[in-house]
Amino acid sequence: MELPMYDTLLSLPLFQGMSQADFNSLLQKIRLDFVRYDEGSTIISTGDRCKCFAFLINGTLESSREGMEGCMSFMEQIDAPFLIEPYSMFGRVGSYQRTYTAVTPCSFLMVDKQYIYTELGKYNICRMNLLNILSGRVQQLDGHIWSLQGTDLRGRIIRFIKSLSDTQTGSKKLSIKMNDLATLMDATRLNVSRELNALEAQGFISLRRKEIIIPALENLI
Repeated sequence: MELPMYDTLLSLPLFQGMSQADFNSLLQKIRLDFVRYDEGSTIISTGDRCKCFAFLINGTLESSREGMEGCMSFMEQIDAPFLIEPYSMFGRVGSYQRTYTAVTPCSFLMVDKQYIYTELGKYNICRMNLLNILSGRVQQLDGHIWSLQGTDLRGRIIRFIKSLSDTQTGSKKLSIKMNDLATLMDATRLNVSRELNALEAQGFISLRRKEIIIPALENLI
């Protein structure tokens, strides 16, 4: 294996901190599938069974999900490196919650679920990395629910967008009617419209018909 790819694999969340000796031993026991997707290709669809860990190792993808019986959708762009929905690997549902599309040509490393049980679980560092990944997700969601900051309308809007996001940086797009957003924010349509227009005037968002575009979430928050 070429050194740049070797270093890339060791930098992935599940393998971080592994010694070269352990990693070399692991590579002899598991199957690594490298897959490339062209721009515009659908990589994973909502409802697909989560049969493998899918690591984005190069490129940019778009994540999308619908809610409120189709009355709302949320999209965000995600750059490599990124592990797609490790929390969907386990639990009652066991299927992906979002659809992922290649914005640019994307390269993926796929690790079949069976190796999580038969081989990766033998390495303490892999078990701890997976536990940290899953715990981080729970803590992120818990933080959104219990955050005491931003109790004004602007803060509630920002917190809502943050809670929909898998990553707290990059481009996002929320598609929703103003009346529906006002209901979710427990505010009047007029006040929500005023707050969104103020955010647009400050350059944090762009407004289109039924769409709120956030060029860089890190600037908004």
